[in-house]
Parts: sequence; C-alpha cells; structure tokens
Amino acid sequence: MDTYTLLKFCHIVGFILLGGGLLAVFVSEYQAYRTNDMKAFAEAARYTAIFYDSIAVPGAVLVGTSGFFLILELGLGFFEEPWIVGMWGLFLFEFVEGNTVTRIQFRRTLRRSRDALAQGEALTDDIRDDARSLLNQIVHFLDVPLFTVIVYCGTVRPDSWGHVFTAFAIGVSVAAVLTFLVPRLARRSAS
Repeated sequence: MDTYTLLKFCHIVGFILLGGGLLAVFVSEYQAYRTNDMKAFAEAARYTAIFYDSIAVPGAVLVGTSGFFLILELGLGFFEEPWIVGMWGLFLFEFVEGNTVTRIQFRRTLRRSRDALAQGEALTDDIRDDARSLLNQIVHFLDVPLFTVIVYCGTVRPDSWGHVFTAFAIGVSVAAVLTFLVPRLARRSAS
C-alpha cells in the first residue's frame, strides 16, 4: 500500500470517528435537555464525556494528523486553494474550541450533575442553567454544522471563496437555529 492510500484511509476513518463522536455527543446532550430526572441528566453528562473523549477526540487527532501529511504528500500547499484553507481553518477552530470551551463545559456539567445526584437533589432549572451557559450552548450546536462544512470542503472542493463562505454562513445559520430551537423543543417534549 502506498503512502497516499494509507493517509487517505486514515483520513476517512478519522472523519467517521469524529462525525460519529459528534453525533453521539449531540444525542446525549439532547437527552440531557429532555429529561427532568437528575439521574438521567447525570447519565447523559457521563455519556457526553465518554463519547467526546473516546470517539470524537481520537477521530480529530487522526483527521488532523493524516490531513497534514496528505497536504504535504500531494504538494497542495496550505494556502493555495479555498477548499483546503476552509477545511483546515474550520478544523483548527473546532479542535481548539472543542478542547477548551467544550471540554470545560462538559466536565463542569459532569461534575455538577454528579454532585447534585450524590446530594439527592432534584433536577431544577438552576442546576441545568449552572451546568450550561449560553456560550457553551452556542459552541455545542456549532459542532455538527461546521463538521458538515469541513466535509463539504473536502469532498466538493469548491474553488471559489464565495462557495466556502456561503457554506460557512449556512453552517452558522443552522447552528443558530439549533441553539434556539433544540433546548426549547426538548424541554417542551419533556413536559
């Protein structure tokens, strides 16, 4: 097997892991928004941490490493094509955001939910709000739409900045809609 084929395989496996991990985190967080039960809230927080650390992060490391070496192997250059800049630029943003803001958030939610569960507290809006800030909701709902834009850049390979920026604008718009609607719809369906 040649180097290019091996790197491409690693890149695809990394994207499968990263996308699967982000979707699993989305589902577990949705469960946390839906529930009124402290035990289910704590369990959802635990699953979020497990999916993030065991699937999404290893996938991101594999994508980043293989992507870096693919660019070098193909001699593409990091700034020559809009699709490459869009892909690695969004990937770096998501990687840094995911390992700072998101990590702090899901660890705080996990810690807060475990403490409340150990003390026998019921799940209240104060506990829920203490576990999640608006900033953390925004970045949480950015993950899947921006991942989709990264996949778009890598598969369609748009050759104009207009296409990359349009895809980015659509991704951010979808994230804004998700940030506004999902918590409200989930809470309504839990009532």
